[in-house]
This record gives sequence, C-alpha cells and structure tokens, in this order.
Amino acid sequence: MATPTSVAPPPPLAGEDAVAKVRELLPAFRSAMLVTYPIEGTDPHARPMGLVGDPTTFGGALFFFSDDRSRKIEEIARHPRASLVLQSDDASRYLHFTGRAVVVEDRTRMRELYTPLLRTWFPEGLDDPHLTLIRFDVDRGEFWDSPGGMLQVLAAFTSAVVTGAPAKGGEQGTLEL
Repeated sequence: MATPTSVAPPPPLAGEDAVAKVRELLPAFRSAMLVTYPIEGTDPHARPMGLVGDPTTFGGALFFFSDDRSRKIEEIARHPRASLVLQSDDASRYLHFTGRAVVVEDRTRMRELYTPLLRTWFPEGLDDPHLTLIRFDVDRGEFWDSPGGMLQVLAAFTSAVVTGAPAKGGEQGTLEL
C-alpha cells in the first residue's frame, strides 16, 4: 500500500486572479455564516445571513441587510474583524473569508441590492427605519471546489481505493485580495 506523501499547497491567488476565482465560485451560494466577536479575544458569534447582489460583479466586498438594533451591529461596531463561511454541498463548493465588517448608510446601494424577499424580515421594505446595510470587505480567504460534485468525489474515492494512492477530489487554495 502506498504511503501518503505531503502535498505542498498551491501558491495563493492574488489580486485579479483571486477576484476572478471568487466570482466563479460565489454563484453557488445563497447565504453565509457571518462570524463576529462580541469583544476582541472572546468566543465568536455566528449567524446565517442572506447574500445580496450579483455575485459575478464581486470586487472585494459582499453585502448583507440587517436590523440596526441587532446584536451583530453592536459587535461590528466594537470589533470589525469578522469572518464569512459559505457552504454549498450541492455544488461541492466551500469558501472561508476573513476581513472587516462595517455598517454603511448608503441608501443608493440599498436600493440597488434590495429584493422583495427582504419584506419577510422588513415588512416596510426600504422605508423601514431600522433597515441597514453591512459591507464585508474581504482580505483573504480559502476555497475548496470539487467540480462535478459528488460524482467527482466518488471517482476520486474509487481511484484511491484501486491505486492505493491519494486522488485529487477537487481544487483547494488560498486567496489574497
């Protein structure tokens, strides 16, 4: 039986290459877990957030609507360093971003990103006085992508069993924006 060997990670994707990779991966995701820190050095607090906007226009920032009275808004004000975790089992794609979250009062941007689905949480729509926007500026990230989904994973599994050597089940890498 073959002995597993250490595999050197690929070099990080940077600049426009990183942005292009994120644009390729983002359409598989509808939501993300936003991870904030109540006070620097304390345990993280995570919650699901719906992604808004066209993922193919990603330029380094992601946006989320929120209630300005929520705990996450307080946490962001105290400690803006945050993370996003995105998972799409259907597409076998996964992303983890680190960066900075800020609350922005940009009515023009809110109108651009608003969808009627938001009335679920904000029945007054854009007229809701507590509706605000969070901008998450990505610094760096990691991605895992298995094009072909479960069929690709099963093929990699079969190859590993038959050959006794690790198979490549997809692509993994780091991003620096």
